[in-house]
Amino acid sequence: MGQFFTNIWDSIVEYFTNLGSNADQILIGLVKIIVIIVVAKLASVIVRRVIVRSLKRRKEKKPESQLAIKSDTIESVAKSVSKVVIYAIAAMSILSALGLGGTVTSLLATAGIGGIAIAFGAQSLVKDVVAGVFLLFEDQFSVGEYIEAGDVKGTVEAVTIRTTKIRKFSGETAIIPNGAIDKVINYSRGDHLAIISMSIAYESDAGKASEIMKAVGDEYKKSHDNVIEEAQVLGVTELGDSDMVIKMIMRVKPLTHWVTEREVMMLIKEEFDKNGIDIPYPHRVIING
Repeated sequence: MGQFFTNIWDSIVEYFTNLGSNADQILIGLVKIIVIIVVAKLASVIVRRVIVRSLKRRKEKKPESQLAIKSDTIESVAKSVSKVVIYAIAAMSILSALGLGGTVTSLLATAGIGGIAIAFGAQSLVKDVVAGVFLLFEDQFSVGEYIEAGDVKGTVEAVTIRTTKIRKFSGETAIIPNGAIDKVINYSRGDHLAIISMSIAYESDAGKASEIMKAVGDEYKKSHDNVIEEAQVLGVTELGDSDMVIKMIMRVKPLTHWVTEREVMMLIKEEFDKNGIDIPYPHRVIING
């Protein structure tokens, strides 16, 4: 591999050495390179716009189609693939403009494509790309959905040919190679259960507390369309050292279970206070001898 790169470098040095006595040829070569870079940049911008507009028109025509639903993900992947292809072509064009096209081709043949692939860590790259293809075809998640991939939780911001970008709840961005994603939990699909657990003192009336929780849950459902089913009180589910835990569940729309749990818990606490249902807390008695 070392000899391969040495030969490439020697070819470039030889090219510019041969041009040393001809400033016009050097200038022409530099202009060619600049033109190729500019054209590649423009092509990348144009292709990105075409992708966005094409998907937007399809989405407007058939908003309920799978293409419309997956449009953000398809757009992200298509942009990534087009960028790789365009700049790869640009790189080869620059080598050709330098007169190194034949040299590179012969050196690649001599070194062996398999050896070059291994040298560049293509095994890992291929693994990431193949995993990304399966993630898309199996429809495991889409851009905009809230998922857990490995030990990372957050909203999917982009899916490229090799990586997935996730914005965590606290704001950090995690970029995960697709080949490293071995387990996905998608919180944006299917109904969720809001689980409300309330601790009460042993001296309190568990039956009355259950009735209050049920009433609060039913009243909450009337004013919130994210609640799908009536609240179900499961009763006492745990006996602690100084408390009983009463649990209630409410089936809600995706990603609304957290806010439902917080709001319902606060409402129940207010009703407990009004009805004399005590929530236990540690008491400390200090005796001065």
